[in-house]
Amino acid sequence: MKKLKKIILLGATGSIGKTTLELLRLQKDKFKLIGVSANTNVKKLKTIVDEFNVKYIAISDLIASKTNVFDTNLLVGEKGLNELASIKCDILVSGISGAAGLLPAITALKSGNDIAIANKEPLVIAGDFFTKETNINNTKILPVDSEHNSIFQCFDEKNRDKISNITLTASGGPFLNLNKKYFNKIKPSDAIKHPVWNMGKKISVDSATLINKALEIIEAGNLFNLKFNQIDVLIHPQSIIHGMVHYMDGSVLANLSYPNMISPLSLALSHPERLDLGLKKLDLSKIGELSFKKPDLEKFPGLKLGWEILQQPKPYSIIMNAANEIAVELFLKNAISFNQIVDLINDALQRFNFDIPRSLEDVIDIDKRTRILIKESYTGVKIV
Repeated sequence: MKKLKKIILLGATGSIGKTTLELLRLQKDKFKLIGVSANTNVKKLKTIVDEFNVKYIAISDLIASKTNVFDTNLLVGEKGLNELASIKCDILVSGISGAAGLLPAITALKSGNDIAIANKEPLVIAGDFFTKETNINNTKILPVDSEHNSIFQCFDEKNRDKISNITLTASGGPFLNLNKKYFNKIKPSDAIKHPVWNMGKKISVDSATLINKALEIIEAGNLFNLKFNQIDVLIHPQSIIHGMVHYMDGSVLANLSYPNMISPLSLALSHPERLDLGLKKLDLSKIGELSFKKPDLEKFPGLKLGWEILQQPKPYSIIMNAANEIAVELFLKNAISFNQIVDLINDALQRFNFDIPRSLEDVIDIDKRTRILIKESYTGVKIV
């Protein structure tokens, strides 16, 4: 009997967590869920623990952790999350949104665990440190994002010097065909309605501003060791082609599938094998037409930040990411307008000046200080 792959799932109650659990239900003879984490949703986590008979449990929110309804020792707070990530497994799924997923993902790699990374922010703000840990500990980073997963499938490391560039595709978000003059009237409820993907609020807003694609440019540069001028972006509303790798002989390898997260996630968890998921067969004759166009950088200026930041010293990617997270938070609270999201990020990039991070602690410190400075600027209250 083949040994089951042991899985730890961080962010079990979120959107990536939901997809991961769907996959594990379909492939009970392939995987064993041994650890899960959540931030505040104790009730939902308890249901998951009971269904999958999970041994190791972490709740990162200290207040929520006081509602201990589990029959095993509970790992609590940031320390508990890192303890969970350090437990030996075959692969850890990093599905925690934002920069909060940084430390546990690094901890997993240091502990000899491969990671399937669904949250792009850690690779954006600390890509060099991730690469260092994979080399030291002989571990792997397997991208779950559909675009980077597609590049991963088409990227021939043995012919790296024959690769000229890659193309990431973007659906264009909910405002692709909306005149820019109406952008100042966009409400949070409009921005979270993505035309293709069912995602959380934060990433849905990122997709609406195309900041999500800017972050993916930086992530691709760090993940595949590419320069800014080796990464292109095309608007592709059908979301059938997710990524392309261009070779110097004129060949282009592309990954095609109906838009879903379970397919790239299954590849990350089962690599180097492929699983039979019983998904609907791609029928291009029914789709009829695949269209592409260059992104409108005047309409979506946030996208330009991806290429610009990739050329800058490392503090700028940390500042950009932190500023964006705060800006989206403020927008969702109706504290700033949709147009002000990119303005806030640009303001932070121009005003804040930090030294190049020499350690992971430096990265965390720059991230923390950026958030404090922005919140003080917009609330007028000094944060100690």
